[in-house]
Amino acid sequence: MKVKYLKYTTEELIDNKNFRAWILHGKKNKQWSEFINLFPEFEEKAQTARKIILFLHENGTSSQSATVHELWNEIQEFDKKINRRKQFIRFGGYLKYAAIVVFALLIAGVGYRVIRNNEGPYQFSQNPVAQGNDDARLVLSNGQHIALRKNKSSIRVDNTDDAIKIDNDSVINMAQLDAHNNGQGLNEVTIPYGKNSYIELTDGTKVWLNAGSKFAFPTRFTGKKRIVYLTGEAYFEVKHNDKQPFEVSVQGIIVKDIGTRFNISAYDSDKSIETVLLDGEVELKEAGGFSLLNKEIVMKPDHKASFNKSEKVFKVVPEPNADQYITWINGWYQFSGQRIDDVFKRLERYYNVQFIYRRPFPSSELVAGKLDLKDSLKQVLTTLSDIVPIDYRISGNQVIVNQRVNELNPRN
Repeated sequence: MKVKYLKYTTEELIDNKNFRAWILHGKKNKQWSEFINLFPEFEEKAQTARKIILFLHENGTSSQSATVHELWNEIQEFDKKINRRKQFIRFGGYLKYAAIVVFALLIAGVGYRVIRNNEGPYQFSQNPVAQGNDDARLVLSNGQHIALRKNKSSIRVDNTDDAIKIDNDSVINMAQLDAHNNGQGLNEVTIPYGKNSYIELTDGTKVWLNAGSKFAFPTRFTGKKRIVYLTGEAYFEVKHNDKQPFEVSVQGIIVKDIGTRFNISAYDSDKSIETVLLDGEVELKEAGGFSLLNKEIVMKPDHKASFNKSEKVFKVVPEPNADQYITWINGWYQFSGQRIDDVFKRLERYYNVQFIYRRPFPSSELVAGKLDLKDSLKQVLTTLSDIVPIDYRISGNQVIVNQRVNELNPRN
């Protein structure tokens, strides 16, 4: 990669065909990534240009047009005027963002579209997913409810046959749904505790839904991006399409695929949203607000990103055991260095039970092991008690757990 790019202005980067080819089509991705690693001071300028290129691309505006140049010149003039007044007014880091916002507003023509780039979190139907509800359910975009009888149901949206196939048995004509809502409505799957589901979307993307999850998807993907909605846990194998990016909207963040296999855990009761990347790349950002100002996090394989819901902060760390986060799709659960109460929480969802323990387990006590979820709850708990010093008693749908007495008082 040529060092000359270090001297480029933001406008020159936007106009450069090689830079745009990287941003829009991923061409020479390795060289550009190495260049940024070698010259970290270039990254901020590149990110600003990237946001503007993507904004123009999504809104059908060519960066080569005279209008864009004129608008950019206006921003530069605005920048100069503000800079001349810096001796009187301290703007700090807000100056560059002000320029970007004005630029975006001018390009869009209306501020509302930029400010409300995302219409807010998707509101799922009020179908319960907690303990005590045995029915998994598919709610079609026309309002029709279909019970999913199997513990592990399957749904396939088949473009060839123009039908939604359920458990290789029930068939729903997609043309009837299109006639009802012009193909714009969403279908919802609700999976209660104790069950899970597999879904193949119309584009070939595969989705595994874990217990206690909700998932909304269109019968057909139209427009410039493919977007689905999730609460709970799901594993995705995305069919990549440069011209129609795939996005998962989940409780205030957007996970955007760049040719990927990844797992998302985002239950309402959890304090954070976790994304584990196994292959490819994903881009994470907080939904809503000024879309050009939202900082994106690009994840690499074998990493885990946690988004703290209250603090609105991303944290990305290496995850050498990324594969263990998707073992649930094959009916077993592997864990290493996890808190025992986190293990209990997973077993609650999978077996549709409630763990009760009066005394909390030490937060410093981390456990590792493997559980075969094809076994009965009693068998799984027996195996777990060999790994962790616990005694248990099953009473209906409750599991009463205590730390083993001789472990609490080793001297007795």
